[in-house]
Amino acid sequence: MAGRPKKKSPKLVSVPDIFEKDDEHKLTAMQASFVWWYTEGACGQTEAARKAGFEFPANSANKMLNGKTFPNVTRAVRFRQDELAERYAITPQKTGTMLWKIAETAFGAGHYNASVSAIKELNQLAGLSVNRSQSININADLNALSKDDIKDRLSKLLGAEVLEPSSKDF
Repeated sequence: MAGRPKKKSPKLVSVPDIFEKDDEHKLTAMQASFVWWYTEGACGQTEAARKAGFEFPANSANKMLNGKTFPNVTRAVRFRQDELAERYAITPQKTGTMLWKIAETAFGAGHYNASVSAIKELNQLAGLSVNRSQSININADLNALSKDDIKDRLSKLLGAEVLEPSSKDF
């Protein structure tokens, strides 16, 4: 075999050694294994059924997930998916905590640039600083306009024109 040996890819999750029956959702050990492989094992339904040990994985996976034959399995899958979605959801609180830890760790290690960047992002998250950029599409021949016409046009486009107060303002 030519070339260098293939590097082993790191495991994303640690697979349990044995799967036990789930009394809470009323699942057998094999069904609990299917639920784990399907929700956390990073594989599709047929592969999850194959890894769980089902004899006919494609057929078994369809039966497990159709909701009629094994409703407990379907409920357990939905429950586990909701649990994972909540755990890995990106929230402002989690983002703020993570940015604060990054800022402190970077500052402690002497990486001041990274610390300042994290604090900057944290301030944006809190709404203390705002990045503004505008793109204005002007369809006008600037050579044909006078300086005052250009100023008037820009003030209208940017919303800086002075308007007479209406009766609603009082």
